[in-house]
Amino acid sequence: MAPAKTLLFCALLSLLVLILPSPSAANEGNIFLTGNELLPDEQLSVPRAALVMQKDCNLVLYNEGSGFQSGTSGRATNCTLTLSERGQLIIKKGNGGVVWYSPVTGKLGGYAAILRPDGHVSIYGPSRWISVAPYPIGFFKGQNKSHEAAPGEDQLGTSQSVPNLLFSSQVLERLASRDYSFALTVSCNLEFTKASKGTLWASGTAGEGRRHCFVRLNYFGQLTIVDDRYNVLWNSSPAGVEGEYVLAVQINGIAAIYGPAIWSTASS
Repeated sequence: MAPAKTLLFCALLSLLVLILPSPSAANEGNIFLTGNELLPDEQLSVPRAALVMQKDCNLVLYNEGSGFQSGTSGRATNCTLTLSERGQLIIKKGNGGVVWYSPVTGKLGGYAAILRPDGHVSIYGPSRWISVAPYPIGFFKGQNKSHEAAPGEDQLGTSQSVPNLLFSSQVLERLASRDYSFALTVSCNLEFTKASKGTLWASGTAGEGRRHCFVRLNYFGQLTIVDDRYNVLWNSSPAGVEGEYVLAVQINGIAAIYGPAIWSTASS
């Protein structure tokens, strides 16, 4: 991008972030879940990118690349954006009629549209695991080792790049959203905590002599605790289909894994 265009883009994006409201306090500004709604002139935003449901009924992604738009400018008034239980972004006009929808549908469930650090929006789902899942702690301990990190194969993965999100191949440092945090203790116990209440959920993997563990999200939708001898101590769930997944810490007190990715503005 030429220097003049870069400066113009940065100025425009800064103005959008300042004057346009973010969605309701249901989540951070980079997460849009099934059941959430973007009203006219509301936005998702990250540094150097914003997804705006404009008053003219056009859904526009502003980023440093080619961006994205729904092409629905002027087709209706009082338009809103929702995310369906089939993983489709849907623009509806004031009377509830559908103006536009993203083309790919998934299985019935809860989905997450993520404004990624690369400036694109990807839809992940359905949800595969949540931190209040109804099976016993450690139920999947040590299962499905064939899909986990092993010496020489994505040994440590890549570093976490967003404070509240972990993408496939990344190694967890600490995820946080408002007063919630998700991190591994020195004794190899994965804990989801709230500042005012303490531990809300734990993997139950703390053990005498256990140290130097790490947590990684793989391409089969599993969050895995691995010790420094590459023994799998715990998996979040059985392996899913291969694809891109995301772990999101949400301000409603839930950490959840969504995936695989079913649609992205990067390929539209």
